Amino acid sequence: MAKAGKKPKSPKQERRERRFFPYATTSTGLVGALGGLGALAMGGGFWAQWGRVLFTTSEDALPFGWWVLAGGAVVLGVAIWIGTSGDPLLRVGDGGVGVERNGVFGTLPLRRIPWHEVTSVAYDGASAAIVVRGRDEAGVELVVSARLKSQPQAAAWIVREARARVATVVTVGDEVTLQEPRSDAGETLTLDPVRVVGKRCAASGTIIAFEPDARVCPRCERIYHKAHLPPACECGAPLTAAPVTEASGTEPDPEQPHASPA
Repeated sequence: MAKAGKKPKSPKQERRERRFFPYATTSTGLVGALGGLGALAMGGGFWAQWGRVLFTTSEDALPFGWWVLAGGAVVLGVAIWIGTSGDPLLRVGDGGVGVERNGVFGTLPLRRIPWHEVTSVAYDGASAAIVVRGRDEAGVELVVSARLKSQPQAAAWIVREARARVATVVTVGDEVTLQEPRSDAGETLTLDPVRVVGKRCAASGTIIAFEPDARVCPRCERIYHKAHLPPACECGAPLTAAPVTEASGTEPDPEQPHASPA
């Protein structure tokens, strides 16, 4: 039986992120007109080339049938090309900012910049995009760009999350007009717990050999060894002695005392 007056602990929260698909920036009317024209031309070309022979008493195809069919296919292909955005899919959430790109032989592996590895979040006027710079999970430099035209909600959520987690690296001012982040924007995905074994403590450089020895910042997911845990993370979030590796998004329990640095 729980002690009277003791505040129950909140359940652990799952790590989550949002997956954003880019929008095509070409006029939908133009895409629809080209697509319709191409489809009509292909239909007419098919009839002229083969339909007359198959469905009528005529034994000869019209001489221009093949050219009309080929031209319609080209126009339809152009409509599909300009109606599809070339921007990558973006992910924003507890794990940081990620990017999914398509390669020649299929989808390339997901690359993500954890929040504690983000070095700048800025607005690029030339491309009208929110640009995130930092190092990915392998320590390699990575730049992620969210254009306001094709990825308006991704850009809005990047700025919102960055201001809440790593505000010191955000230089996006109020002069930049962003959409209001919507709660239903993007596809919500659940992330695995933070991998801590083999990582180095951010305070001491000590290698984490066992998962129970790790403490993860609930705001930027910077990793610490429990023996070298400071009262607060570099991002300013308070740290506790309680393990949070299974739910890095959970706020620290205020009843847990701060661990003193070793």
